[in-house]
Amino acid sequence: MSGDRMRYQSGVTLVELMVTLLVLSIVIGFAIPSFQVMVQNNRIASQINTVSGTLAFARSSASIRPGEFVTFCASTDGASCSGNAQWETGWLVFRDVNGDVSVDAADEVLRVNNGLAGGNTLRVRGFGGVNSSVRFDSEGMPRMPAGTIGAGTFIVCDDRGVANAEALVVSAAGQVRSVSNGQDHAGNAIACP
Repeated sequence: MSGDRMRYQSGVTLVELMVTLLVLSIVIGFAIPSFQVMVQNNRIASQINTVSGTLAFARSSASIRPGEFVTFCASTDGASCSGNAQWETGWLVFRDVNGDVSVDAADEVLRVNNGLAGGNTLRVRGFGGVNSSVRFDSEGMPRMPAGTIGAGTFIVCDDRGVANAEALVVSAAGQVRSVSNGQDHAGNAIACP
C-alpha cells in the first residue's frame, strides 16, 4: 500500500444541510414581518414629510405674492381642484389670484403630486369645514372662504389604523407641527377613515 493513500473528501453532509436550512427558515420567519413593518413605517414617514414639504412650499409661495392667495387642494388630474376630501389621489398647489379655490386662466399651477402609494389615505380636518383645500394668504396664514383664519390637520393612515397614523397640525398662524397618536388642531383624537 505504499502508493495508495487514503483520500478524504470534504463537503456538507445531508444532516448539516438540513440543519442549516432549518435555521435559515427560522431567521427568515422572524425577519420578514419586521421588514414589512419597517417598510410601512418608512412609507408613512415619507408621505407625511412630502405633505409637510408641500405645506411649507405653499406658505412660502404665498408670502412672496402680496395681495394674492396660494391654494393647496386635492386633485385627481393634476390640473384642477377635485373638491374631493380624499387627498390620497393627489394634490396641487397653485397661485390663486382671485382666491376662489379654482384654477382659472390667470392662475398658475406651482406644484403637483400624484398621490400616495401603498393604499394609504390622506384626510384633512378643520379649515372651516372645507376638507378639500387650504388657502394661504401673503402672511402665510390659512384663510377660509369667508376670509377667517382657521386651523386644520392632515392625517396619513395605512391599513394598520390610528395606532400607526401620522398627522400634521396647521395652526391658525400657519405653523406646522407633527403629531403621532395624539390630538388634532381642535384637541380631538386623531382618527383614520
